[in-house]
Amino acid sequence: MVQVGRLLAGVLAAGVLAGGLSGCAPGGVSATVGRVVDGDTIDAVVDGETQRVRLLNIDTPETKDPDSDVECLGPEASAYLEELLPPGTPIKLGYDEERVDGYGRVLAGVFLLDGRLVNAEMARAGLATSMVVGGNDLFLPQVQQAQDDAIAARRGFYDPAIGCTVPGQVQAVETALAATTSPAAGAAPAEYDTAAGQATAVAAAALALQAKFDLPSPRGLIWAANKADHILGNGMRARVVTTWRSADGKATTMRTSSAAATDAARAPRPDDRDDPPAASPAPRPKPKPTGPSSSSGGSATPPKPRGTAPKATPKPKPKPKPSGGSGAGSGGSSSGGSGSGKYTGPRCYAPGGKTWKPC
Repeated sequence: MVQVGRLLAGVLAAGVLAGGLSGCAPGGVSATVGRVVDGDTIDAVVDGETQRVRLLNIDTPETKDPDSDVECLGPEASAYLEELLPPGTPIKLGYDEERVDGYGRVLAGVFLLDGRLVNAEMARAGLATSMVVGGNDLFLPQVQQAQDDAIAARRGFYDPAIGCTVPGQVQAVETALAATTSPAAGAAPAEYDTAAGQATAVAAAALALQAKFDLPSPRGLIWAANKADHILGNGMRARVVTTWRSADGKATTMRTSSAAATDAARAPRPDDRDDPPAASPAPRPKPKPTGPSSSSGGSATPPKPRGTAPKATPKPKPKPKPSGGSGAGSGGSSSGGSGSGKYTGPRCYAPGGKTWKPC
């Protein structure tokens, strides 16, 4: 919240130096302050009767409307008016063409006994903007002059150091854009994603602020900002558009870099491609064939069944002994016996191998 006491002192000094004290309204009605309702409304006691008085030609941020949020610097405006008009303060009320509005409030310029127009002092503090309702514009020139003084001094609505004001919001999105991260080349995808998220948030804030500037009938702080642009040439809307474009472009670049980094992480590395292929595992030994062998062309011996003793090969039966004598020559007949048949038994040859005899 604005430090109201310091603001009051500064505005009072500015008013004196600028010759901002105005004369009392002609035909002013004496009254006493009952209480401050909000930044542009008071209860005044006139001839013992309490009247709700709406200060003419100014508008301050809402604090009492049940259908809207408390607006930027609304509480500060109320507090500043309380500093100017504590209960019991004697005042003069000046009127214009229309004296009562549709809500039954008395419309007036409120003067202090030293001649200051309170309506203008609210604008000089940068806590009220000038406005006209109907034909009531009697106090408008003084209010506008005070408002221009606030713009030049960057008070209240025009102070970029106050975050909720339009200059403060413009400066905030510019600062936020400058604070977004910019990962170095070759960074991880997550770093690019973080930077893209930051830039996207800044772009969204700048776009929302730009939309307020582009309202068909801007009012309140946006109207005040446009008025300040006209006087100071700050180009706040143009700065917002530039910030949005820069943030949106950065978000796009970061998303593209993230995708590229992801693809690079998935691609095989050059040193991986140059490595020799891994050796294949040695094949398992083939089991010995149990059937016919195809390589030798013959038949393999079938495996012996387990638990069975091998059969003994039978010995050849002895040949019967010849019944006759020995035979002569390699193919001679039996030399013994009756000679009626050939000898088929074992033969024992004589030296030289020409004759034999049964063994």
